[in-house]
Amino acid sequence: MVEVLNVEWLASTEGQTIIDEASGFADALLAITRLRKKHDSIDANRITQAVSQAALRKKLQERWGISGADFLLTEDGLEQASRPLVAQYRAQWIKERFGAHAHVLDMTCGLGFDALAMAQAGLRVTCVERDETIAALASFNLRKTSARVVHADATDFLVEGDVDVVFIDPARRDPQAARKADGSSYRISNPDDWSPSWSFIQTLSQRVPVVAKVAPGIGDDSLGTWDCQWISADGDLVEATANSGGTSLRSATLLSSSASESLLVAGGHSTSSKPLGTWLVIPDAALIRASALDYLATRINGGLVNEHIAWLTSADDASVQSLIGLDPAPAMILHIGAVLPVSEKLMAQEVARHEASGLTIMTRGVTINVDALRKKVFKKKTPGAPELVLAIYREDPNNVALLCRRIIA
Repeated sequence: MVEVLNVEWLASTEGQTIIDEASGFADALLAITRLRKKHDSIDANRITQAVSQAALRKKLQERWGISGADFLLTEDGLEQASRPLVAQYRAQWIKERFGAHAHVLDMTCGLGFDALAMAQAGLRVTCVERDETIAALASFNLRKTSARVVHADATDFLVEGDVDVVFIDPARRDPQAARKADGSSYRISNPDDWSPSWSFIQTLSQRVPVVAKVAPGIGDDSLGTWDCQWISADGDLVEATANSGGTSLRSATLLSSSASESLLVAGGHSTSSKPLGTWLVIPDAALIRASALDYLATRINGGLVNEHIAWLTSADDASVQSLIGLDPAPAMILHIGAVLPVSEKLMAQEVARHEASGLTIMTRGVTINVDALRKKVFKKKTPGAPELVLAIYREDPNNVALLCRRIIA
């Protein structure tokens, strides 16, 4: 039987004190043993929960670089939560679109990270959460804001009054299913199996504007006329945000922790191919998802390596090098040293000609056991030397391998 979190105690002065003490231990088992002995008047299960909270706060710090001291967390809730960088960007976007003091109804607030960003941006926020324990955690996490948390099921909640926009982040993982080796849950790919379902969200949008956090893999058949922007943070494609009442606009937004400005690129365009040049440009995944590669192709005076593959190539040195140092970085830049057939023998011979501290293998449009191939073609490691990159992609009639060096600003 799963132990129910004692949120009231964890949120108390005593609970917070024990969590703080647990944070001083590197080993959870040692923390439980020592703290149970030191605080023998406190229920043992409470000590265990406090140690778990300390571990989750540490994970939050390591993952996003923010202190967990103001939060109570769960493993699943942390998996689903938006990165603070993304939540802050979206809060500003909602503010600009719906008004500085718009009333946002967060219908699936979870631990409250999105609601926190919206409240801190000055928006009025009402939160709905169907799980009573999670609702209590969210109330604690939002205690320093004006946001209000209601324990209710989004599918039964009556949207009325002065709500300007609904924000909804449907659960896209099944907490009851078998777990991966690292303990994380599997993603649900079918939008109508999300909770609430995409069908429910679409129906809701007929009555009130809706902004929905959706999976990056969502297709045009599901989006229909909704606008959608794919968002990457520090080079990682993390999500897509769809909004109702749109005109089928597609875009990519690139965020960086080290930059004050984001990069917004219009998408929905096809991109032509060009003959292979001396440069291989690997676009940010948000640009690929949003079909926004024309932005890069025009900038580097290049095109796709072929019509099937979302990698770009160019022979224009100056244009490609103009990308170096951009923040957010729209692409990875690789200088092509050799063009090879996909032959283990020939690739191994070419790799052996170069000193390298490591070999990164990238693929597009082909299925290859990367770890097995690396062992076969990379035999000698030279500490301190720059790494090599082997980029393999689908090409007719024969696939192509490019041996490259990564250009780092």
